[in-house]
Amino acid sequence: MMALALQSKLSDFTASGQENESYQQYERQLDSEIFDVLSSVRQLLIKYKMYSKSSDTPAVSGGLQQYILNKLKKKGDNENSLTQRLKALYLKDDIVKLGVEQGKTSMFDCLPVDVKLHIFSYLDAQNLCRACSVSRDWSELLWDDLLWRRRLQLDRRTWSQVSHVTNPQVYTDAASELSYKEIYLRCSPEVLALQREESSAFHQVSSVLKYFMPKKTPKAALFGPGIEGSTSLIVRRMLYENNSPFTRVALFPGQFDGFGAGMTLQLQSPTIHTFHLTVLYTATKNERDNNAGNQAENSRLSRNRMLNQQSSSQGDEEARYELLPALQQLCHTLNAFIFVVDASGSKESVAEGKTELKMMVQERWASPQVPVLVLSCIPTETSPRVPAVDVVQALDLSAFSRPWMVMNCTADTLENVEKGVRWMIEMCQRK
Repeated sequence: MMALALQSKLSDFTASGQENESYQQYERQLDSEIFDVLSSVRQLLIKYKMYSKSSDTPAVSGGLQQYILNKLKKKGDNENSLTQRLKALYLKDDIVKLGVEQGKTSMFDCLPVDVKLHIFSYLDAQNLCRACSVSRDWSELLWDDLLWRRRLQLDRRTWSQVSHVTNPQVYTDAASELSYKEIYLRCSPEVLALQREESSAFHQVSSVLKYFMPKKTPKAALFGPGIEGSTSLIVRRMLYENNSPFTRVALFPGQFDGFGAGMTLQLQSPTIHTFHLTVLYTATKNERDNNAGNQAENSRLSRNRMLNQQSSSQGDEEARYELLPALQQLCHTLNAFIFVVDASGSKESVAEGKTELKMMVQERWASPQVPVLVLSCIPTETSPRVPAVDVVQALDLSAFSRPWMVMNCTADTLENVEKGVRWMIEMCQRK
């Protein structure tokens, strides 16, 4: 009996030693694989940086991913799944053994975080939000600031409207504690439209109640380089076309030495909105036609009949202008400003209208609630366009202490003009 017990103990010890030796052999094999892969990856990264044109490009290429997969796919290892080998290679976890299946884990979950974020960077904002509901791990991962910062930088140049409350530059300049995902969701026009659709019943009821409340018809002035250049068609479409969304109601005369004449217009659907519109040109039609090809800021200001050039002080090279007294009086009766720019040119050409806009708006400095609507126009739908965020920067609208909005529109079809005018009327009627 004693001999049998000793023989049993000896066999157990031998089996245990063989198991330990097998595990150590597996560890050495795994260390060798990691060393080979990392050495090869290091060489690939060196070559990748040598031939890469941009240092900001993530150092994860299709060839690099394919190489790692090929290294993991070894002949004769059919019993070991690719997911298990990948997890063992990256995590080097004792619990993960190549011969034992520890559960059905997706290959994506075994990837490094930077590779996951690189894959997620190809999704748009809507699909990123949907991916957050897949699992808790994905939800935590998709709060990454770098991911949403890149998404914000790309998408904001495609937004059709930017306002004083949806300007992402305001949050970044103020060093806001909000994450880039929260900034994106607060500023994106698509997200705001979805939120408005969800609360459409509330907005319909509030619109009906506002309709029965007494309110003053707002008076707005339409001006800017956009009504005298290639986008001047917008004036005729708004005031004189029968197929326009704007219905002509009546004409009203000027009050201040000929300034202030205009037309009363009406928007029909979904609720009726009425407003007075005055169009302010800087010159006569013949003068505008003769100077159609010369839109430089100095020439435009010098021939502007709404301005008086002040005598410059000694040593002051920049010319100074002031509004005509009649125009100053008109500005004090306005409830809103509509500034039209030609966005089919360059950002620098848009910036040339900044002086004219500020001179008009400054006359209502005592009324910070008076809104400014900037119509960023292009002649036709196929014309090139300066992004709305660039128009905001060119006109320095972030410095305005009043409500403002930049709306992309088309002079030929009046696309989005009605939407911008409705926003202006809502701002005017707020108490």
